[in-house]
Amino acid sequence: MPRSPRRSEVFWTRKPDMAESLEFAYLYARVCGAFSKMRLGERARELMQQGSGSVVAVWKQLFNEEPPGLPEAKLLFEAERKIIEQSIASFLRLAGPFSESSELIHALISKYEVTAIKSMIFRIRSGEPKPEGVLYSSPVIERALASWPRITDMFYGTPYSWLDSHWLDNIAIAENRLDQQYYLDLWNAANRIPARKIGAMLDLIRWEIIYQNVIWALRVRRYYGMTRKDAAGMFVDVKGVDTVSLAMETFRYDIDNLATFSPWSLSKLLSTQTGPGIDVPVMEIRTQEDLFSMVRRNLHLHPFSYTPIYCYFKLLEYETSLLMAVLESVRFSVSPDENVKYLWIPGGETA
Repeated sequence: MPRSPRRSEVFWTRKPDMAESLEFAYLYARVCGAFSKMRLGERARELMQQGSGSVVAVWKQLFNEEPPGLPEAKLLFEAERKIIEQSIASFLRLAGPFSESSELIHALISKYEVTAIKSMIFRIRSGEPKPEGVLYSSPVIERALASWPRITDMFYGTPYSWLDSHWLDNIAIAENRLDQQYYLDLWNAANRIPARKIGAMLDLIRWEIIYQNVIWALRVRRYYGMTRKDAAGMFVDVKGVDTVSLAMETFRYDIDNLATFSPWSLSKLLSTQTGPGIDVPVMEIRTQEDLFSMVRRNLHLHPFSYTPIYCYFKLLEYETSLLMAVLESVRFSVSPDENVKYLWIPGGETA
């Protein structure tokens, strides 16, 4: 399988000096300590089992405090907002002091901004009113809300100024372009970190992009009936790095015949498929599992670098998605057994 050489394989880099070594050791120790306290593994499973109760009970379980006196729907929204707020605050407390990584930190957090923008353009397309609140706020989001629903005005002068009214008839393509923008910005931000401090971060981001492209390829085939030609240009394509070929390879195989995927270079991802064809949600969980293993392994292999910053963000992201799933089970009265059907719970062993 072709891959671009890591910078550590191409450029000579000096070893970190004593001050840098102490800085990285401190970062690594804090990430390991935070990881060991996350609600993953058995802690997450216990929370899932308790998540079929009332929203008040779940709030107490999540935040160890009495909930505000709000109607159930608003209380669920406030719980979601609080989960995201706490996750970002935890990340910034740990990563914020490392000034050389500030651009990377902003690029990582912009994922929440992109998610909020997707929600807004969908609401406008559906003719819904301006939301009373948002799960994540930023200057870009506040400006967009102030100009609602004039989509061109909402994003004028922002990194998303390409969004205009014609995208309302192409929501899926707009969401895809937002994802491409996020990953390319993230790659570029990580690529500007000095080579001696990058560790495995670029390789981890590369694999995240590859898996994102694979899932997108399978999704547009399964749900939109797109061909290889239709999907061209819809993948995150990093200049000089192969992030697309493994996704394009999936178009050679019959999505309704699992056996035809056996020659695929990523056939290991088929291990949890049980039907005659590709189950896309199950495949998405399998890629999350593989990425989690990479993140956890490289956290320990590259402690004297900024790799732990990226790893910590991803670990928080896994935890946040699990906690959101608990709230979803309350919102839709889903049993714990049903809730975990399409949910992978990463292990929470001591880091």
